[in-house]
Amino acid sequence: MSADTRGRPRATSRETIAEAACELFLERGYAETTVAEITRRAGVSRSSFFNYFGSKADVLWGGFDERLDAAVTALASGHPVRDTLHALVDRFAPDALALAITNADAMGIAADLDDERALRTGRLARAVSDRLAADGAPRLDADVRAGAAAAAVLAAVWAWAAAGPARRELGDLLAEALAAASVPL
Repeated sequence: MSADTRGRPRATSRETIAEAACELFLERGYAETTVAEITRRAGVSRSSFFNYFGSKADVLWGGFDERLDAAVTALASGHPVRDTLHALVDRFAPDALALAITNADAMGIAADLDDERALRTGRLARAVSDRLAADGAPRLDADVRAGAAAAAVLAAVWAWAAAGPARRELGDLLAEALAAASVPL
């Protein structure tokens, strides 16, 4: 490791790697960018990359996934669904995911984002459905309501990124999306 990167604080290293990755995704495309190129651009070792991210996809989804993990845990612990969904998006800052959403075509990542979005929608829907069923909702009703609620969360994130994160509050967009889905929670 070079002297200029030794001792870099964890948060700075994570941000530096994500920034380098996003630059490369924009320049070369997501599929064409390798982890080796990202580490070279960021000035970190390959092992440093994997200390922060399990894959290239994690560069984009890491911040959201941390929040999703917390939401799944909260729902399993009995927290109210609506409060948990709003906590998931509360103070969500523009990050690599927002950049990828707004530059999906330039990065050549639109299909990958759709696939990853579906996985996270499914994971959140399962957690919401389990919470609703634990509260006494019949499973079919819980599954349908949970699917709509999870889709509303991801739709709100996409709308927020597309509008420019500084223009709209993500929590407001989530409230609109849940209302549009007519999801009683």
